[in-house]
Amino acid sequence: MRIDEFGDVGVQLEAENVPDPPEAYNEVMRILRFECDIGKGDIQENQYQHEKDGDTERIFSEIRAYDPKGKFSFIYVKVKIFIEMKPAKHEDYDYVGDIEVNGSARVRTHYPQESWFQQTILWHAFRVFFEKVLYNDVRQVFLNECDEYMMYIRDGLKSYFDMLPTIK
Repeated sequence: MRIDEFGDVGVQLEAENVPDPPEAYNEVMRILRFECDIGKGDIQENQYQHEKDGDTERIFSEIRAYDPKGKFSFIYVKVKIFIEMKPAKHEDYDYVGDIEVNGSARVRTHYPQESWFQQTILWHAFRVFFEKVLYNDVRQVFLNECDEYMMYIRDGLKSYFDMLPTIK
């Protein structure tokens, strides 16, 4: 049995005329690794698409990160990055383009249901008691971490975009 509970903070950012826009991908990875302290092996690029139509290139990437939080729970972060770019008419940059970043985080808890006992009504009653009375405060701490992760990503990307030179 799987239970998901989303954090309250999400990421939804757009930036236009960004020099070398694929570097935003590297910034997201840096934030996940070093700000959120998620191990390299727990971050995966789940989906990647790259299309070229004339001079315009479109890149879509979905990054998923998992932060284990005990025997049954982990924080699950999903960040989607969409980039549309063209070759730059500037000697310092190869490409210039627009970026859209969306992200969310949740606490995902898996309860085992492999044995016959774990499929009984008694087990489900215990699980509900455990979830509501004993584990609720622990899950709330994890949900607060979800919000912190999203704020790290949101604020980190905003700072990154603000530091970039403006290209017209």
